[in-house]
Amino acid sequence: MPDWRRGRRIAHTAGPVSTAAQKPKWKPRLLTAVGAAALAILVTLSGLTAPLDAWIYDRLVLGASPDPDPGIVVIDVDQKSLAELGRWPWSRRTHAQLVDRLRLTEVKGIAFNVLLSEPALFDPEGDALLARAISRSGRVVLPVLAEPVQLNSSTVELMPIPEFAASAASLGHAEMALDDDGVARSAYLRAGLGSPHWPALALALLQLDQPAGAGGHLPGRRLAATGLETASPYEWVRDYEVLVPFASPPNAFRHVSYTDVLNQRIPASLLRGNWIIVGVSATGMGPLARAPGQSPTASMSGTDYQANLLNMLLKRAAITPMSEGWQAVLAALLAALPLLLSLLPGLRRIWRPTVLTMVGTLVLSVLLLRYGHAWFSPVPALLVLALGASLWVYRLLRRTHHQAQSDALTGLANRNRFDHALDHELRIARRTGQPLSLLVMDIDHFKQLNDTQGHAAGDGALKALGRILRSRARRPRDLVARLGGDEFAVLLPETSAQAAATIATTIHVDLANHGRKPHGANAGAPPPFTASVGIHTYVSGDDAGPEDVFDRADAALYRAKQAGRNRSFSHTGEHEPVGSPVQRT
Repeated sequence: MPDWRRGRRIAHTAGPVSTAAQKPKWKPRLLTAVGAAALAILVTLSGLTAPLDAWIYDRLVLGASPDPDPGIVVIDVDQKSLAELGRWPWSRRTHAQLVDRLRLTEVKGIAFNVLLSEPALFDPEGDALLARAISRSGRVVLPVLAEPVQLNSSTVELMPIPEFAASAASLGHAEMALDDDGVARSAYLRAGLGSPHWPALALALLQLDQPAGAGGHLPGRRLAATGLETASPYEWVRDYEVLVPFASPPNAFRHVSYTDVLNQRIPASLLRGNWIIVGVSATGMGPLARAPGQSPTASMSGTDYQANLLNMLLKRAAITPMSEGWQAVLAALLAALPLLLSLLPGLRRIWRPTVLTMVGTLVLSVLLLRYGHAWFSPVPALLVLALGASLWVYRLLRRTHHQAQSDALTGLANRNRFDHALDHELRIARRTGQPLSLLVMDIDHFKQLNDTQGHAAGDGALKALGRILRSRARRPRDLVARLGGDEFAVLLPETSAQAAATIATTIHVDLANHGRKPHGANAGAPPPFTASVGIHTYVSGDDAGPEDVFDRADAALYRAKQAGRNRSFSHTGEHEPVGSPVQRT
C-alpha cells in the first residue's frame, strides 16, 4: 500500500514507557494458576489421557528393563514335548516324574503353572503319584485361577484338587492382568475371591525361601486398603498393584524343553539351585499377551509373564504406580508452577518457566521411573502446560498483530492499518453507493508546543486528541488513526458531507472545552490546544482512488491552515459552519 502523506509535517514519535521491567500482576496470574491446577486434576481423574499415558510409559520403561536373572529357568511344554510325549493333557504320572527329576537336582523351587483343578477319572493312580511327588519335593507351588462359571455370571476360584493342594508347599494366583489394548503392564501381588488372600504365583515361589510367617514388605499400590475392597465373596479382589519392568525381550530367560528335562538330556548343573517355572508355550495352548514396547504381532506366554514377575521381585525392581490422588496433586502443582515462577525476576516472560516446567516434568517422570521405581504419568501436566503455551502463543500473535497495526503512544490505528481500511471502505462505497467521509487533521502549532512546553506536553496533547476523536467515531466501522507526528485521520463509512462537517464541529467544541479546564489541575494534563481539519466525502460516481480521497482531504486541511487554523474546511472550498449535530446518513 503506498504512503500518501505529503511529508511536509514534522514527525514526532513517542511511545509509552516499556513494560518489560514492570512487575506482573500477581492476582490474575494466581487465579490462572488455580485454574490450571484444577484443569490438571480434572484431566488426571477423568482418565482421558490413559491411552497416551500407556504409550509414554511403554517407551520410558524400556530403559528401566532389568537383565534376566540367570537363576530363573523356564521349562516349556513346547511342540517338541508334545511330539514326543503325545497329546495334551498328559497323564499325571508324567508330571510326577518331572517333579522327582527336579527334586533330585536340588532346585530352589518349582512353580507349576499348569491348571490341575480336576481329577483324572481314568487314572486316579496318576493323581496319587503326582500328589506324593509334590509332597516329597516340598518346594512346589501350584496355581489358582479365577473364572466366571458362565458368561456374565459370578466368578469362582479354580484351585488344584484337594490332594494336590494339600501336598503343595504353597498356592498362588496366576492371573495375567491385561490392559484394554491387550498389553500386560501390571501385576497384582495379592488377589483372591472376596479378599486378596492369595499371593501371586511368582511371589509364592519366592516366599519358599523366607522363614514361615515372614511375609516381608510388599511393593505396590494398595487397592484393598483404600476402600476398593468389596464385601462380596463372589468378586475378585486385587491388592498391591505393580508395573512389571519386563526383560528385553520378555522371553530372554533360559528355556528348556519339558521332554529334555524328563529324559535327562539337560545337565543337572543347569537346573541345580535355580528357580523353575513350568508352563505351556506350545502354539495354540494357553493365554498370550504383549509386553510393553513389543510389536502387535509379538506375544508372550503366561509362563514368561510369571518369569518376569519373579525376576522383578528378585531384583527389587517393581514399579509402583502413583495413586490417582498423588498423581492429580503433582500434576496440579506442575501445571501451576510456570505462573508462580513468572512472578520471580528473570522468569517474568511466561514462556521461560513454561518450557522449563515441561522439560522438568519429563525429567521428573524418568527419574522417578528409573531410580525411584515409581510411575508418574507426565501427560496430564504436559497437556495443560501445552494448552497454556498455545494460549500464550495465540495471545502473543494477536498482540503482535495489534501492535503492528497500532500507534504505541495513543493506541489508535497506525498508518498501515489506515491505508488498508481506506482502500477496503472505498471499494465497499463503490459497490453500495453509500458516501464515505474522511477527516484529516493536525494540531495547530504543534512544534511550538513541543519546543516551549516539552515533549511530555506534546505527548499529552496527542493522547487527548486521540481520546476526543475516539469519542466522536463510535460506530463499529469508524476508524481513528494517527498517521504520524501530529497528523490524525478519521474514516467515516456511510457518512454524508453534512454529517462529517458536524462531527468536525463537535471535535472543535470538545477541544475548546478541553482548553477551558485549568492546566495542571490533573498531573500530566496537556495545555490547551486547537486543531485544523480537512474534510472530503466520496460520493457515488466518483472514480477517485484511495490516493485521490486522501489528497483531497489533505488539501482541505492545508486550506484550513491557510485560513487561520482552528477550523474545518471541506474539499468543496467552503468553510464548515459551526452548528448543532445532525444524524449521519
